[in-house]
Amino acid sequence: MSFIFLLVSVLSLSFNIHPTENKPVRYRELVFETIEIKRNVLYGSNKTQSGSPVDLYMDVYMPAGDTCAARPVVILAHGGYYLYGSKENFSHDCITLAKAGYIAVSINYRLIDVSESQGSYKRATADAVNDMKAAVRFFRRDKSNQNFFKADTSNIFIGGYSAGAITSLHYAYCTTPREVFAIGGPQLVVYMTIHGGYAGDSGNPGYSSEIRGVLNIAGSIHAASMADPNEPRLFSVHGTADDIVPFNIGKSGDSGVRTEGSGLVHLRANAIGLINYLHAIEGAGHSAYFECDSCQAEMRQFIFENLSN
Repeated sequence: MSFIFLLVSVLSLSFNIHPTENKPVRYRELVFETIEIKRNVLYGSNKTQSGSPVDLYMDVYMPAGDTCAARPVVILAHGGYYLYGSKENFSHDCITLAKAGYIAVSINYRLIDVSESQGSYKRATADAVNDMKAAVRFFRRDKSNQNFFKADTSNIFIGGYSAGAITSLHYAYCTTPREVFAIGGPQLVVYMTIHGGYAGDSGNPGYSSEIRGVLNIAGSIHAASMADPNEPRLFSVHGTADDIVPFNIGKSGDSGVRTEGSGLVHLRANAIGLINYLHAIEGAGHSAYFECDSCQAEMRQFIFENLSN
């Protein structure tokens, strides 16, 4: 009798365990079949380098039917040399992230509308950083008011591709007047001061621009040494043969601006104990991420492992 009871108990236990083991894990794997999209959400406004007023819009992707009261946010910025590109460029990644349970956001930001020069590219980076900060603050303002998006504002990750990744790296690691001066001298310091300083003046003032981490896809920064301990953790994907944005060191595109890429940023992060992960795709070019079968899953895994409790 006891043997039969034991056998039934073991069978019952095994049937209870296996379905749980096979259940997808939210934020790491795709757990939702459908999503909803709020397009052209106004998150701020500002003026371009030529002085033209511009409204700033984003598309917000969310899992449909989700009952979670606080979802991590991933804000992405497109590439395009700061000359072109659109928030629609990240629709595929945003759909995938939303199916994993995130609030996934793709933003438009100010582009260069004056003559191209090293100065205009540096100002464009500052403008894009300030615009992205307004997008981050948008979700904190919403959380404090109507809480429509149900964001977990302790877990906001930013990122992007190419120019969008350059924006994100400077957002996270260029944080002092000395560093701004190193990039563009007194002219860039004055430009940033006029345009709201480090917080920027693109919208949603009074709320924090703090972020949890950075998702760097083929990006670079003025100097890898700008990264300091206890700054936002970093995920990077970069082709080692990228001839647009350097993997190690070189000029970014046709801008003439010398920058240091993911390879050197990774070494710096390791040296200072900054949490980071680099997928260096050997021999691949600027579009390596979009040709990588595992990179999306690796990015979700990184976010999942680095969510705050």
